[in-house]
Amino acid sequence: MASSTLDRDWPEDWQRAAKRGECLHCGNGLGRFWSPQEGPFCCRGCRGVYEMIHQENLDRFYDLKPASHSPAPTLRSGNFDWLDRLLAEQDVAQNPGPVRLDLDIQGVHCAACVWLIEELFKREPGGVQLRINPAVGKVELAWDTSRGDLGGFLAEIEKFGYRLGPPRKGGRRQSRALLMRMAVAIAMALNVMMFSLSYYFGLAPGDGALYGFFGWLSLGMATVALAAGGGVFFRGALAGLRRRVLHLDVPISLGMTLAYAGSVWGFLTGGPELAYFDSLTVFIALMLVGRWAQEHILERNRNSLLDASGAESLTVKRLAGGTPEPVAATSVRQGDELWIAPGDLLPVAAILMRRAAEVSLDWITGESDRVPFRPGETIPAGAFNLADHGFAATAREDFADSRLQDLLTTTSLADEEFRPRWWHRIAGWYVTAVLTAAAIGFAAWIGAGLTPALKVTISILVVTCPCALGLATPLAEELVHGALRRSGVFLRKPGFLEKALDVRLILLDKTGTLTMGELAPDEDSRAALAALDGRARAVLRHMTARSNHPTSRCLARTLRELPPDAAADRIAGPAGEDLTETPGAGLALVLPDGEWRLGRADFAGAGAGPGRTLFTRDGATVADLALSEEFKLDAADEVACLHDRGYEVYLLSGDAQAKVDVAATELGVPAARAVGGLTPEAKAARVRTLDRRDTLMVGDGLNDSPSFEAALCAATPAVDRPVLPGKADFFFLGDGIAAIRRSLQAAHVLRRVVRDNLALAVAYNVAAVALCLAGLVTPVVAAIIMPVSSVAVVSLTALRLSGRRLAWISSSPSSSSA
Repeated sequence: MASSTLDRDWPEDWQRAAKRGECLHCGNGLGRFWSPQEGPFCCRGCRGVYEMIHQENLDRFYDLKPASHSPAPTLRSGNFDWLDRLLAEQDVAQNPGPVRLDLDIQGVHCAACVWLIEELFKREPGGVQLRINPAVGKVELAWDTSRGDLGGFLAEIEKFGYRLGPPRKGGRRQSRALLMRMAVAIAMALNVMMFSLSYYFGLAPGDGALYGFFGWLSLGMATVALAAGGGVFFRGALAGLRRRVLHLDVPISLGMTLAYAGSVWGFLTGGPELAYFDSLTVFIALMLVGRWAQEHILERNRNSLLDASGAESLTVKRLAGGTPEPVAATSVRQGDELWIAPGDLLPVAAILMRRAAEVSLDWITGESDRVPFRPGETIPAGAFNLADHGFAATAREDFADSRLQDLLTTTSLADEEFRPRWWHRIAGWYVTAVLTAAAIGFAAWIGAGLTPALKVTISILVVTCPCALGLATPLAEELVHGALRRSGVFLRKPGFLEKALDVRLILLDKTGTLTMGELAPDEDSRAALAALDGRARAVLRHMTARSNHPTSRCLARTLRELPPDAAADRIAGPAGEDLTETPGAGLALVLPDGEWRLGRADFAGAGAGPGRTLFTRDGATVADLALSEEFKLDAADEVACLHDRGYEVYLLSGDAQAKVDVAATELGVPAARAVGGLTPEAKAARVRTLDRRDTLMVGDGLNDSPSFEAALCAATPAVDRPVLPGKADFFFLGDGIAAIRRSLQAAHVLRRVVRDNLALAVAYNVAAVALCLAGLVTPVVAAIIMPVSSVAVVSLTALRLSGRRLAWISSSPSSSSA
């Protein structure tokens, strides 16, 4: 990075990070579209968290964090109605003293995160005790409600990218069970190896009872290891055979069974020297390590988010005697009066009472605009309250009849069906080849006697270790998962990396997926704002700073980038506070020098084209502004890259067709593949009409939920909303969409590594079997060669998939090839 582009007024650590091209907060690359005006940060989330950490004097976070980790998420304000329910269950008023809660947490990825949350907790007067288990995403806390607001503390840590919720995670049961089995198998293997060394160094029958005693101990420990670890693979093998599929667990199970049976036979007929329990137990331990590695990182990714996959996660305030009380959304009945606070979700269609409101329907319809409603009108289910005040609404239906309930329902996904991997098919060939070679060896040597024939047969079974499948492949998967995780991509489903190989169509939602969820002025509007005189700029700053409307936030952010006019009068006094906001229309402020308005043309009092925002004084136009959705900086470049790699990119949105056409033009998507105005059901139907099981659907709203289930696989950037992450194959963080390319490229890289490992394994096994058939490899030599070959393949895999060697995690599409 050229040093000339850096701001000389930056602190030294900012300049060093920018020169390295790394984000100062998370350590990831700054990306091709990084601008020095943004500071050395890869996204807005990282910059916001970095600034808050320094404002709160929590700089030690950066001494504890790893060199790189996933970017900081940007979370919209959470709803803590669930907390009110938990506190009500403990009846705080009747039971004074600290409240003890077990909660789930998302966003914790390292020791630095744990330290940061604990430090923030210590500063709270109400905080009594806090224990965090980042591995399973669990928190145990004790809080004195008489000394502090727990909801306020939760809102505070949300600003740093962490979110707490009610306890719904089941814990890492599968990987924990595998870990226990693996511990037993490793313990047995170490002990059996110790006993076996005595035979390799000369322990003979003439040395007394110790010769047989060590053999019986080895047999017992090998039996324990097989019982502890074999069941994992035997169940998988039987499940595959029932579906007439020879997948990976079949050769592993056969190898374990035959090696155990052959060793027992050799031990009973010829003594401990003909039994190779050491190789068997080491093999079992290694296979369990590989299987645990696969489960471990997937469960870690799942536990990174709160478990909010259905209607049971939704809470709403129901008015009872004029007092709002939090209840589960599933308990809402027709006629209930609900109180929808700012930022809350309306779970059922309801009639708006008493005062006007503005809501967002993007979660349900994909439409990006605010929608105003007046008293007496029906607000649809799934609307978010975007106003700065709450509103009352009367439910028109039971939650069971709500459209939201239908969209929240999770149906079975393709991942839950048995799906053999391409290397599982190779495993079938492997089983046939090994059994054929063992049978040939036994038949060729039976003429020399049973003992020589058994030695050759056991040597073949031992030396033909499927470690390239059973150990190197899981290791490769874990390294790929880890690299994706550091770049902000979290895989949740074990089948994605194989399904990604079939993806040819990429279906993109628009609002929230390709856009930042905020408006941005075009170049002419920026110039118009910069040309405002001091008085007009001061008034506009004053008005937009006091409104939460997207237009106001956009203009306030743009005005902050302009230098203030020192000669401008400050807007102070009662008149400055008399700001009126009309939902769906705009802002009005009456000052001594006139009435200033900002909003639509019919409200501001001047003529303008459709979609324009006017800033006027006494009806005269001061600035004519064009604001549009702000696309993610890398969106056009990433879409072009996907096109170059042979993917067909579609734009499917619930937003108006005109807006979708504008987005398609800007992103380079052919007009025929850009469709707007789609309901959730119509969008899912469009996915199905493509009639190809090679689709990746990427969306962030509940309106995308049916499409997720219709597509081969799915992804979402919506980590702060319920349901979708639970249905997605992966979710991602950051301000861009490079995660789509990275995840697809990762699948191809993994296949290439696994394919090369298989080629090496085939070459090794062919040579080893030939030597065994020639009688040149004894079981002792086979027991030595097998782990050596395994270590070689595993080391090569680690070398190819470690650290900065992974070009596909780069922010630059040109740095990796398909």
